[in-house]
Amino acid sequence: MALGKERSAPLRCLSLAFLAALAAAGCEPTFVFAGGELAGTEQPLPPSWDFSTDVDTVQIETRPADPYSVNVWGVSLDRHFYVAASDAEDATWARAIETEPRVRLRIGNDIYRMLATRTDDPAELADVTDAYLDKYGGERERSFIRHAWVYRLESR
Repeated sequence: MALGKERSAPLRCLSLAFLAALAAAGCEPTFVFAGGELAGTEQPLPPSWDFSTDVDTVQIETRPADPYSVNVWGVSLDRHFYVAASDAEDATWARAIETEPRVRLRIGNDIYRMLATRTDDPAELADVTDAYLDKYGGERERSFIRHAWVYRLESR
């Protein structure tokens, strides 16, 4: 009996540590877990998104009335910022944008109020695909962007 208790103690400690880490994360999206309202400092839109080139993962918050946020990849192109949802029909955040296009984008600690517009323009999608491939690598024929819902983020 004592041996069983000794074996379960490390598991119990590990479980408590995991729960503490989740609590410490609060409402922020963590790795694959969605979060709620994003924390940070709201900023006016920058004249250029070039500073985001070195930032792999950004956060997007949807559903202003009941905030839902996730980690996503994003790219800058001209004066716009783009995010894409692979398996979009199963992505809660992408479905939320289809209903309510007002979003907040966080890069670092800065938050930008944006309007997400889904694009299906072939020339624009080709440019966005190139930007994703330049930033994240991969092959055009195998890029998830080919089948993703791509959103252009603009000023509200």
